[in-house]
Amino acid sequence: MKDVRGWVTVFCTLLLTFGAQAEEYWSRPLKPQGKAPAAWSELESSLDPQSCGACHPDKLAEWSGSLHAKAFSPGLVGQLLTFSREDTQECLNCHAPLAEQAAAFEAARKKGKGHLPEAQGLAAAGNSCGGCHLRGHQRFGPPQRGTGAVGRIAGDLPHGGFTGSTSFQSPEFCAACHQFPADQAINGKPLENTVEEWRSSPQAAAGQTCQSCHMPDRKHLWRGIHDPATTAAGLTPRISADRDKARFAVTSTGVGHAFPTYVTPKVILHAILLDEAGKPKQGSEVTYVIQRRVEHDGADWHEISDTRLLPGQTASVEITWKDAERARVWLEVRPDEFYHAVTYAQLRRDLPQGGAAARLIAEADTRTRSTVYSLFTSEIGRPTASGDHP
Repeated sequence: MKDVRGWVTVFCTLLLTFGAQAEEYWSRPLKPQGKAPAAWSELESSLDPQSCGACHPDKLAEWSGSLHAKAFSPGLVGQLLTFSREDTQECLNCHAPLAEQAAAFEAARKKGKGHLPEAQGLAAAGNSCGGCHLRGHQRFGPPQRGTGAVGRIAGDLPHGGFTGSTSFQSPEFCAACHQFPADQAINGKPLENTVEEWRSSPQAAAGQTCQSCHMPDRKHLWRGIHDPATTAAGLTPRISADRDKARFAVTSTGVGHAFPTYVTPKVILHAILLDEAGKPKQGSEVTYVIQRRVEHDGADWHEISDTRLLPGQTASVEITWKDAERARVWLEVRPDEFYHAVTYAQLRRDLPQGGAAARLIAEADTRTRSTVYSLFTSEIGRPTASGDHP
């Protein structure tokens, strides 16, 4: 379990370090909101995302289906239960960033109920509205819709109005959690290097930002590799064949950073021959893996390989026909592969069986299997001598 804890601590320390270098808005850990103005209603003073949804139901619905809403997940909590308060705070800086969330979780843990969502209070909301939009009970957001106004926007508005800022439209805003510092990297590359990858992409040159793809029209969806439609939109498949072999390729045409940008996913190109009945021929499958593989040797982290696709790059598999006349190809996406194969596997071996932490990790591991999906599944026939497909 020491190695896994080291993995999580490295990640969380990276986030904390970057936060310290970022603008004051993202100084970590976030300060407590303090006492709300006396004239404010209970609804205006609340930090609960459900209260925000009373006036912003569309944003609440979008957020509720996002991974931000699930940031305080069983997999995270199962690990936090074994951490010190200090190590826990480093993780909460992004997973549940409000000071009030840390206090709520620590209060539940002190009572022996840290594993229960109903006892976690505000912490259970994960990366919710307040983490991005609240500082000292003041509301901040992007420029006002329609007018584009920035700065203090007051008047007869709930919770005293808000402050509009163009920073909410900038990739640097997302960098607080999605860009690790260069001085803590593996093989010269930060574990998460998303914003720097974006800077050198065609999308950046065209003026597209993180928000362009992950928050279109200001929608609070943040869809990425866990969403099949988002992944498919970023890739262009191509299937070709001649009398000797078939080829399946995917090109990163719409992803504005490395695909995938993080070390947790594993993406596999598959090709397999089919028999006359259309069933896979045993032993004929060929694959190509798109992934950044890292591992811990007990003292440090090392990069084993990095086959990820930068914008414009292509990965492919080729399969020789032999005596077959048809083949099947597809792209398999495993968004949470590292958690399943390494993090949770080791925790399930090391944690006391039957304990709350072990139960949460087992639940999280089961969820990783439900996130696997396939794209671009196709069957292709071997061309005839004339070059036509049967």
